Amino acid sequence: MLQFALSKVAGKKRFQAFFEKLYRTSVQGMNYGRGYDIYRDGEIDAIKYVAGKLKDRKPVVFDVGANKGSYTKELAAYFKNADIYCFEPSKATFSMLESNVGDIPGVKCCNFGFGKENSEVELYSDAEGSGIASLYDRRLGHLGIAMQIKETISIRRIDDFCKSQGIAQIDFLKLDIEGHELAALAGAGELLEQKKIRFIQFEFGGCNIDSRTYFQDFWYLLSPTYMIYRIVADGLYPIKRYSETYEIFRTVNYLAELKN
Repeated sequence: MLQFALSKVAGKKRFQAFFEKLYRTSVQGMNYGRGYDIYRDGEIDAIKYVAGKLKDRKPVVFDVGANKGSYTKELAAYFKNADIYCFEPSKATFSMLESNVGDIPGVKCCNFGFGKENSEVELYSDAEGSGIASLYDRRLGHLGIAMQIKETISIRRIDDFCKSQGIAQIDFLKLDIEGHELAALAGAGELLEQKKIRFIQFEFGGCNIDSRTYFQDFWYLLSPTYMIYRIVADGLYPIKRYSETYEIFRTVNYLAELKN
């Protein structure tokens, strides 16, 4: 009956505004567009899930794109016996990060970012301490945002950093770097090939338009060896196969768990 009724209105000009509103409602219901708020989008439950899986060891945790440290504080609260490395490339934001989390036991702050190659690059932002600072000069005029501030920052490879620090395995790698997540994973190719990263959380959203990266890229890179979940408000929703319908450029977070 529903299919019959839909066939009468689907594709019709008269009902486009209705279907656009229905689409926006459905997207929000799937937790897209909520990934910017760690206290509403389910990220705390994801942290608890990962911490529960790693409770029998002293884990190594990377908070890549730590900004001012809100997420780092939550990691420290749930990973009581961990080495937590937090990375923030902007000098001004790094200063705020150190002030907020630098005295927490087990937390180490690093003033650089990660990517595919070791390099010096431009970081664009709309304001000092911005949570949307990106390596891409994002086109956000439709939101009334101008990325008018530029800063030269250092980018390193995760593989190289781990070798320099004697880190053999990353237990939890969180990536929130405004469209550069796939490049950071490219710089961790050796660890991924050796299955030395147990959990990966990565953000996906509008910034991937500017970096020209897609959920499909993450799927084909990670799904052969990882179970991939969309983080939702009350837990983890498993993604069992790829579909173009997941190319939704509203902020959401995914968790990848290494298969046994």
